[in-house]
Amino acid sequence: MVAFVAAILQKLLGPIGTLVTVVLMILLGNPSSGGASGVPYLPAFWRDLGPYLPPRNGYILLHHTIYFDGHGTSQALINLLIYLGVAAAVLIVLDLRRTEAEVPTDATEAAAVSVPIGAVP
Repeated sequence: MVAFVAAILQKLLGPIGTLVTVVLMILLGNPSSGGASGVPYLPAFWRDLGPYLPPRNGYILLHHTIYFDGHGTSQALINLLIYLGVAAAVLIVLDLRRTEAEVPTDATEAAAVSVPIGAVP
């Protein structure tokens, strides 16, 4: 899920998209997951933010699968599948809208593109 979000943000924002992904998913997602201390012990901000981000849902899905034989995983699984579906749809739309790379028109420009680095033409 995080890779899909990173791909979308990189297509929209360029290299800054990676930084935005780190801030959103790692710096906000991991503390709000409740994995280390438990959700009831989180401050209100982190407790309210966590259910909407993939790290907590991934943690809940893994935890309930291992310890409770998969019972109680539907909300986390639905949330993760929503992230997956929306991200995949946005990526498809962005790929359909992108312009094709320009084809070099100059012969030297085309030769420069086709010759490997360090090779003698």
